[in-house]
Amino acid sequence: MITTNGALQIKRYLGGSVGAIAQSIALGVGTAAESTGSTAMDFEVIRADIILTSYDFVNNKLIFKATIPENFVGTVYEAGLWSQSVDVSAGDYGSQTIATFESDSETWVGGAFAATAARIGVEALQHTPALSTSTTSSMSDIVYDLSGYSSADYFNFAYNVGNANTASIKFRFLTSAGNYYEFNIASPTAGYKVTKLTKGSATVTGSPTWSSITEVDVITTSAAGGASAVSFDGIRLEDADTTNTEYVLVARELLGTPYAKVDTMAQDVEFSLNVTIT
Repeated sequence: MITTNGALQIKRYLGGSVGAIAQSIALGVGTAAESTGSTAMDFEVIRADIILTSYDFVNNKLIFKATIPENFVGTVYEAGLWSQSVDVSAGDYGSQTIATFESDSETWVGGAFAATAARIGVEALQHTPALSTSTTSSMSDIVYDLSGYSSADYFNFAYNVGNANTASIKFRFLTSAGNYYEFNIASPTAGYKVTKLTKGSATVTGSPTWSSITEVDVITTSAAGGASAVSFDGIRLEDADTTNTEYVLVARELLGTPYAKVDTMAQDVEFSLNVTIT
């Protein structure tokens, strides 16, 4: 579906104001409904530059092609067409992935890794606390400066809830012990979720500072009904308030069938736009 901003981008291209309709294709794991008002993916996991643009005269489609590198692994549910590869106006505070919960690239203490419900990479971080207990996992070998993001920018939390026994899921960003920002998701329903929460909605404990985040914690608390089962798959921070009319999501599509990209070879992907000229 072409977005409202995408339609304007196409008009700018036809009028000669910009050199291309799109420069990159992004893939993601979210399943939010397509909308003309979309300005970002539901949960982006990888992006690649467009290497070829062609026209399908039989089906009247404009075809954009990119190559996804061999080392990317994941199950793709959505694709997006972007006017530019990066938002240069965002500087050091553009959209970025904070965590993917992969044991070969991140050090998490607590919990266990398994392939269950993983869409990003090959595994997710599993919590299975017994009834009325909590499990905590911590990643502390980090230093993040997130101070340049405004309160309107938002975190995307990707996770899977295995049953109805989860009382809460918490994401904490710590400066030091006892000083942290917390996002609390109460009584999540079962299924794979992408929850969006603005940076400004975090509750504050102690005296943390976004300029020096040295630890990220994820906490699962089970309900009185029995053991919980939660799989943590990704954390991403989206820059939502930087205004750059040349950097827009031109179009976004949900895949009819999710595509599993494996770690064996590079993969060409195509994104098409219907063209009607009368």
